Amino acid sequence: MKKTINIVFLISSLWLVSCSSNEQNKVSSETANSPKSMKEGILQMEDSIAKLDPSKTSPAAYNLSQIELINRLEAYCKLYPKDAYSADCLFKLHMIYSGLNAQRKSVAYGDSLLRNFPNYANRTLLFESMASAYDMFITPRDTASVRKYYLQLLNDDRYPSSKKRDIKERLKFLHLSWMDFATRKQAR
Repeated sequence: MKKTINIVFLISSLWLVSCSSNEQNKVSSETANSPKSMKEGILQMEDSIAKLDPSKTSPAAYNLSQIELINRLEAYCKLYPKDAYSADCLFKLHMIYSGLNAQRKSVAYGDSLLRNFPNYANRTLLFESMASAYDMFITPRDTASVRKYYLQLLNDDRYPSSKKRDIKERLKFLHLSWMDFATRKQAR
């Protein structure tokens, strides 16, 4: 009888500890996925990447760090798609993929940003980046998209008039590749 009581007590104790442990894991998981915690993780990863010394860091280690940052940014966007910080995450994803020369992925994040946050504060830089990607890097060239983003810049009242002149000139010769346009400009 005493042995049975001990076994029941042991099983009950294990069950209680298990339930308590599951509850703690659930709470800790929820805390880890809180917006504040996820933002801190993103900032920590950005700081780590900024501190990497290219002369002492292997390209593989750097790429793994970039992938981890991408994963954190994507996770934030997925969990909090309407949060204002998601707009910054989408912009960072756009810029990271552009830097990695993954232009199609870059413009996909740029388009998502514009669709979900049409009044994003850094739209001007995004429009410039999107127009450049479509004009110079994505083949075959998508002149309709180039025109679309350049026109967005021309419609911006705060965009500098000197840059607007350059855009108007580029639009006149949009049939030329970026290199042909640059060559033509230098020949004048």
